[in-house]
Amino acid sequence: MSGIHASHGSHGAGDRGAGDRSAGDPAGDPAAWQPRPETAADTTAVRRIHLAAFGTAGEADLVDALRRDPSAWLPGLSYVADAPDGTPAAHALLTRCHVDEVPAVALAPCAVLPEYQQRGAGDAVIRALLEAARAAGERTAIVLGHPPYYPRFGFAPAAPRFGILPPQPWPDEAFMALSLDGSTPPRGPVRYARAFGID
Repeated sequence: MSGIHASHGSHGAGDRGAGDRSAGDPAGDPAAWQPRPETAADTTAVRRIHLAAFGTAGEADLVDALRRDPSAWLPGLSYVADAPDGTPAAHALLTRCHVDEVPAVALAPCAVLPEYQQRGAGDAVIRALLEAARAAGERTAIVLGHPPYYPRFGFAPAAPRFGILPPQPWPDEAFMALSLDGSTPPRGPVRYARAFGID
């Protein structure tokens, strides 16, 4: 989702009215952006991206809470995309979740600075992040977000396609999964990191 907050609902890089408004991203050029792993020097910029994109502190606070949780944070799976001038303009994050008891990754939150939205930044940072997850040996990714957006990365409805069940009654079309290595994903309910506030 890119911000699965019990209090905030679904906020994804593809959600209309949310961080990236990436439903319009194809009009931009993903090749214009420079995705890379987040460094310690990017912490303030990442927080600024989420505050600007969402207009509240919810997603920014969520990223900070996930960063402090060693059971959720996966080094190398928090990415930014730099604008041509070197400004971090977009951020996407994968953290540890589980499908039943099998480790997986959750894509959330994702955001783009308002002045760079609909220019390909969200697309670029998510594609690079998913490639990094593949290289790290991750097998399954989960997202809750805007249904027309995430299928371009290979995501499909998780419950009907894979038997992956949401922890709350989310719409089938918004709760999606992706096999990162081509194997059949595990079946069962998803358990997110505690910071998401989902029981």
